[in-house]
Amino acid sequence: MKIRVTAAVAFAVCVAIALGLYAYSEYAADEETAAGEIRTFESYGQIQKTLSKIEEPDMPMYMMNESMTGPAPLAGGDLMEDSDAMASTGAANAPAAGTAVPKGSDRSDTYVQVEGVDEADIVKTDGNYIYYTSRLGYDVIIAKVTGGKAEDAAVITEEASGVSAENLFLTKGRLIITGSEYEPESGAEQDTYTYRARPMVTAVCIYDIANPEKPKLIGKYRQSGGYVSSRVTDGYLYVVTNDYLNRGENRYVPYAGTDKSYEKLAADHICCFPQPYRKAYAVIGSVDVNSAKGHIKSKTRAILGASDEIYCSGSAIYVTDYTVDYRDFNPESADERTCIIKADISKGRIAFAKQGSIRGSVLNQFAMDEKDGYFRVAATAFVKGKDVNYLYVLDEDLKVVGKVKGFAAGEQIKAVRFLGDTAYVITYEQTDPLFVIDLKDPMSPEMLGSVKITGFSSLLLPEGEDMLIGIGTSTSEEEFGEVENGIKIALFDISDPMKPEVLDSMTYRDYTSDVQYDHRALTVNSKEGWYAIPYSNWEEENGGVLQFQVADKKLKEIGNYENKGGIARCLYIEDHIYGLEDQDDAIVSWKIER
Repeated sequence: MKIRVTAAVAFAVCVAIALGLYAYSEYAADEETAAGEIRTFESYGQIQKTLSKIEEPDMPMYMMNESMTGPAPLAGGDLMEDSDAMASTGAANAPAAGTAVPKGSDRSDTYVQVEGVDEADIVKTDGNYIYYTSRLGYDVIIAKVTGGKAEDAAVITEEASGVSAENLFLTKGRLIITGSEYEPESGAEQDTYTYRARPMVTAVCIYDIANPEKPKLIGKYRQSGGYVSSRVTDGYLYVVTNDYLNRGENRYVPYAGTDKSYEKLAADHICCFPQPYRKAYAVIGSVDVNSAKGHIKSKTRAILGASDEIYCSGSAIYVTDYTVDYRDFNPESADERTCIIKADISKGRIAFAKQGSIRGSVLNQFAMDEKDGYFRVAATAFVKGKDVNYLYVLDEDLKVVGKVKGFAAGEQIKAVRFLGDTAYVITYEQTDPLFVIDLKDPMSPEMLGSVKITGFSSLLLPEGEDMLIGIGTSTSEEEFGEVENGIKIALFDISDPMKPEVLDSMTYRDYTSDVQYDHRALTVNSKEGWYAIPYSNWEEENGGVLQFQVADKKLKEIGNYENKGGIARCLYIEDHIYGLEDQDDAIVSWKIER
């Protein structure tokens, strides 16, 4: 996105920041939602007219990212309903895609937030083969597993698929590749681009892997915009993209389609917030992963706005859009918010249902949860020069009905986990407080207790009924202040929510792991009760896999499998752990220590 900045404005903002003047009005702090109507477009002319009235504010480049272009829309009201169901393909009786690994099966699966809702990752396994994206390119490699060894059996090259592979799904007999490619010529021909001929779009390839060593392409689906996230549930893939209308483009609507077509979305498949402030769309596409060869079944819908994070409950997708209003460059009127869009999903159907907004920014998908018709979300806001934190409860209309306001001033949320009627929130400045929040009464959520520990957790895992594991970062006080220096694993006793306690911790100095920022890097063996995480050791310039468990309310390392290079992911099949090397297209393995 191109930004024009005048010297006078840039200087004024620089002075404001230097003096620490950026604050938020008390009015903005207390007002989370307000009523507002949503409209569905009836024609392309209406869309063009709406876009022509949007004046995106100029602001200094160092303050600008693609989501910081205006305030969030007002909350409340119905969105577009999608009444035409996806054509039946006989998939209703097929096994649900993305379900959890059956009990007793002797292999791992991607660690997901919601049971039955699969998430894409760079590596998958069916117990006989390991499928992974190349670390040296954008190919997909299929390795056969025999006696603890993984040997390449097939490669789906970028040239063959036409897609720069980034993530994978594995369903029964199907391999799904998500990535990017240049927009098809059909789309580029219909609109004029002043400074680029063919932009990149998000693409999905579905392969038949009845014989994994000879994968066969079923078909391809594309939708405009950059990839945000995706899920597979009940036999359908749902993919979310951000489609920004760059200044200088004549294009004004999203595109989508399969091998046979790539066309503009129909005007009545696009809806609009009451006060749109950005020329961008949040696009949601659904694809039947059991489609027949050459007949990919898909639907695509869009709303004028963009997306940052998603949460999928299995029956609905919630999309967030973080915005900051610097429109007047007035420190007292600045306002940061997160808009939340709810889309009901069922067998490929996408029906935008509700929208609302809250104060602050949402860390990641684990900061959101749906239960009994209520949507719970934690957020951090910058208020009067200081971070403060909130936990909101929203009803079915996405209106705030309860909240815990302004806790842990001066700290930022680093991890959230909703377990039943309780929320566990980690914040951090120099210590790691774990807060326990009671959500039994959605109208009156209540802070119960807290406990502090050095460092901070970025992923929280339930361990039995009364304990919680925190995986994150160790810290220490050095000459120039607090520094992050390794991996820290903590064990919390949550049996008394009024008085949570730290039971134990383990620190691995000079270690780093993808699991510190990506939950999919965690491996869980629920049958045998152990966990594994990949790591790199920057001091020794090597890596490996850490295996640990909880025994007698203590953390215990039960394996440290070292490798000459760093490991990006790990998984297990029967009595071996396999690691995907971070800088090479190689799978290494170790016999599990028992």
